Amino acid sequence: MPETTHPPQDSDSAPRVIGWCAWHKDAAEDVRIIQVDEQGSGSGGVRRACPPCIDTHNLVPFADRPL
Repeated sequence: MPETTHPPQDSDSAPRVIGWCAWHKDAAEDVRIIQVDEQGSGSGGVRRACPPCIDTHNLVPFADRPL
């Protein structure tokens, strides 16, 4: 039987998503994309927010918006 190199994932050891929150301007966990800036001739960008900023500023994550 092959040996596994990764421990089994459960709710306590799930990977953390850490990124930059554009609203409080610091690193945070579980950031979500709020705004996608597309630019025709260059690279666009995205703005992410953490859960407390999403609640405080009544933001709607990009993936949760209707089509």
